[in-house]
Amino acid sequence: MAATQTIENSTGNFISRPPDAGIIQAACLHWEPSARAAGNSTLHPAMPSLQLFLLFLAADAALKLTPGPDMALTLSRGMTQGFRPAFHSVLGNVAAGFIQVPAVVLGLASVLRTFPTLFVGIKAAGGLYLGYLGIKAMIRCANAAEVSLAARPGDARDAFWQGFITNLLNPKVLLFMIAFLPQFTSPDNGPVWIQMLVLGITMKALSLPYGSCFAYGASRIRGWVARNPWFLRAQQGILGAIMLGLAIYVLVSTAMNPQP
Repeated sequence: MAATQTIENSTGNFISRPPDAGIIQAACLHWEPSARAAGNSTLHPAMPSLQLFLLFLAADAALKLTPGPDMALTLSRGMTQGFRPAFHSVLGNVAAGFIQVPAVVLGLASVLRTFPTLFVGIKAAGGLYLGYLGIKAMIRCANAAEVSLAARPGDARDAFWQGFITNLLNPKVLLFMIAFLPQFTSPDNGPVWIQMLVLGITMKALSLPYGSCFAYGASRIRGWVARNPWFLRAQQGILGAIMLGLAIYVLVSTAMNPQP
């Protein structure tokens, strides 16, 4: 049996221990004061504080209920083609986050300031694509026969890519994330980039249930829309006007203020 050693602990009492316990004892004595000095901060992952996270969820919910191109496309797909294509449009919006969130976290703002031409190109491409969608909707409005309530083969795939491109090329999404996410971070809670990554992923993930609700709600009135073709034409006209209006706004603002 290995001999034991007698040592004095921090309270002044003498205790017996096996010889190899010295390593553990030394590690504990070394860790304890350093952990106290650091306020045990090393024991917690880099996460936004609970208060900031709850404020973020509330602000994000309010923003997701604000009409925009993504919501307009989802509602249009739901009313004209049903839940499945509308849901795939939502999936496209969410998938765009796999590019947007890492880009913002890795310092897209600095890149855009360094290369302003890239920023102008992104905004111009987004404006032109919105204009393209607006013109297509206006053509459907003028020719009701082109608006089919039956989901054609490939509609789900088309809806996904349309949602993906619309969200990805929307400069407001990137600019909003660049300006919005840092407001809910704090250096006291760890590396800011990790906090922004968590918030960005959360923001995009929550787009799925919110968008799914819009898609389902729109699909529920599909039958009524089928019985009232005038509403379908009006809806396409409104969608086209919204998209063209956004396209004009983006292109004009890009020409007048090209800087990030």
